[in-house]
Amino acid sequence: MKEIRRIPLEGLHNTRDLGGFETADGKKIRPRRLLRSGQLAGMTETDKQILTQEYGLRTDVDFRTGQERGEAPDPELPGVAYVVNPILSDQAIGITREQSAEKDMMKMLVQQMGSSEKAAEEYMAGLYRNLVMDPFSRQQYRKFFDILLAQEEGAVLWHCSAGKDRVGVGTALLLSALNVPRETILADYMMVNTFTADVVEGHLEKLKERLQNPQLIDCLRELMQVQESYLIRVFQAIEETYGTMDAFLEKEMGLDEERRERLREMYLEV
Repeated sequence: MKEIRRIPLEGLHNTRDLGGFETADGKKIRPRRLLRSGQLAGMTETDKQILTQEYGLRTDVDFRTGQERGEAPDPELPGVAYVVNPILSDQAIGITREQSAEKDMMKMLVQQMGSSEKAAEEYMAGLYRNLVMDPFSRQQYRKFFDILLAQEEGAVLWHCSAGKDRVGVGTALLLSALNVPRETILADYMMVNTFTADVVEGHLEKLKERLQNPQLIDCLRELMQVQESYLIRVFQAIEETYGTMDAFLEKEMGLDEERRERLREMYLEV
């Protein structure tokens, strides 16, 4: 399996190129075409140059809610189309690190911790299941595939806030459509913990003084990181409901045989 590395940027910690990932039939994803990321608000001028010039970025797809976009807007990037494609409605809370959602999440966790030691894990498992079972979210992922199929040249980058949940599920669906083995999909997903470790711990250090609750801090750490079980829950929900991933991709993502073949032609090396 290809070593999974981040793009070395100054202000972004979880931006990577899926180029080089192998499919089950031995093909590889083209480099500088498919980029996943966390939010872009922290990027430097050097980062902008690397993404637009070295990586040929042409489309920036923002998976965040209106509130998140307002709190940390994407910078303008020369020659890059900005596409708003929120995966969750503005009413959906708790998936972001933004202030208002953070308060709601902490309230809920404090309540749930009394009845379950696995409060964070149970919350995340339900959230991930909703990302593929909720009609609004499915519709938005379907639009994401429309965007990918319209991208004749250059790179597409998609991001949410941390680049782990909404991006994690969207990336898993895309890699599945390209026939990348599940072990590679899970390995890529789990790299979130490696790439964002410093940011997460820095965030928790600030909260420690305020909260004075070690159990809640551990719970929040779990929410800010990923576990294989979260993404596995997505695969299980799809297979229980649709029978196979292929059936889900065709029915809900609009990827019939012709469109799926087109996707592979566009993003896989010959």
